[in-house]
Amino acid sequence: MAPIRLGLTRPSPWRSLVWLLVVWMGGLAVVPAPAAAAPAPSHLALAGPERGTDLETLRAFLERKVVRQRLADLGLSAEEIQARLPAMTDEQVHAVASRIEGLQAGGNGLGLAIGILVIVLVIIVILKITDTRIIVTK
Repeated sequence: MAPIRLGLTRPSPWRSLVWLLVVWMGGLAVVPAPAAAAPAPSHLALAGPERGTDLETLRAFLERKVVRQRLADLGLSAEEIQARLPAMTDEQVHAVASRIEGLQAGGNGLGLAIGILVIVLVIIVILKITDTRIIVTK
């Protein structure tokens, strides 16, 4: 009787690299990132909201053409808005100003670029693991 060959061959270096990357990324996904925190300095913890600075931030935001147009669409005039600003409490003004400072007009696109890169890498890894080749012909 002839010996049975199982067809075991030496794995390609690409396959080994792909598996190494899969295991590495899986390990990174499981391990939580360490928290980095420190107590706030006493001069920051004791300082209250700066109403003047926050009001200037709020006024600068309200002077933008897009914001004025949107508020006009909602039925608010510039005079009504300016009349309502002094009636806001310090906490309200600070909350709105801090949210304005966190806004970005269109985002920076970094998250989108990273997302697309991750998706492309996952597709490449899957294709390498399954030994699938994509052939484009005209």
